[in-house]
Amino acid sequence: MPRTLLRELSGDERASYFSGMVSLWGGGLPEDKFVAWQRRLADSSESAGRYRLLGLFDQDAGELLSALKAYTFEGSVEGEPVRVLGIGAVFTPERLRKRGFASRLLHLAMEDARLRGHDCALLFSDIGTRYYEELGFFALESNECQLDPQSLPKSHGFRAAAPGDELTVSRIFAACRTPQPRFSLARDGWSVRFQLRRLRELARVRDVGEPEWGLIVEGSLGDAAAMIRHTKEALDVLDCAWTTNQARDRLLGGLRECALRSNRARIRVWPAHQTRPLWPFSPRSSAIAMIAPIKATVRLPPAGTRAELALLDHI
Repeated sequence: MPRTLLRELSGDERASYFSGMVSLWGGGLPEDKFVAWQRRLADSSESAGRYRLLGLFDQDAGELLSALKAYTFEGSVEGEPVRVLGIGAVFTPERLRKRGFASRLLHLAMEDARLRGHDCALLFSDIGTRYYEELGFFALESNECQLDPQSLPKSHGFRAAAPGDELTVSRIFAACRTPQPRFSLARDGWSVRFQLRRLRELARVRDVGEPEWGLIVEGSLGDAAAMIRHTKEALDVLDCAWTTNQARDRLLGGLRECALRSNRARIRVWPAHQTRPLWPFSPRSSAIAMIAPIKATVRLPPAGTRAELALLDHI
């Protein structure tokens, strides 16, 4: 292996990284639009201080060997606060694979995170668990539910989230959280703002207006909110929360109407917090949640433990 170093990607290096991974995570976008979307997101105010693009470089030749996205989350384990390094989109150019560059990148990124005060690392694997287990990660509960929209109650009393409602949605999410004796990420408002920026920049490159991104219930019967995302086949519930059962039923009615109106045959939910007891969940085959210690003293839950991770946490 050549002498290597870890550093943040520059402008042209970012473009090269984004272009390389479009076939894996492009979602059908043309390369130029995918790169524009990713660059705008990386340059957004929401990314500052919480989202970095890190690369492993050949120290002598200056060549980019592998790269990833690095996020900073606040979280908790059994009520104790932890700072979490979120890892995403680990990518090595095809001609450089099978040479240990990705594992070297992950090692250096986690060491860099340790020096920055992080306690553990979190990623969602689409390649099974074995590779990351060899690097010290272990899997947590990774389930989901695919709902028929017709199974949800008909209701009214909800409205679509509008620009400026990010604070309302974040407030409801935070207010409905209770201390959990397991692994979870904080609802400090950043995940909502960042995911919304992601949806808005995607809508921009697709030349459409403000995306439909949330539902809100407010009033004397209680408050509720959901953040949503439309995929080709499903309506994804990124997260949702409610203060009363009446507000919950109104929110579920809103999700039903939204899915049927947009011709989505399924509503997809990951079990977390208040959604966990509502429906039966089954193991999912991708986006397997995996964590690893960064600090030797951090206390993490055992492998296979329930994790309060919603789709909102899969950035």
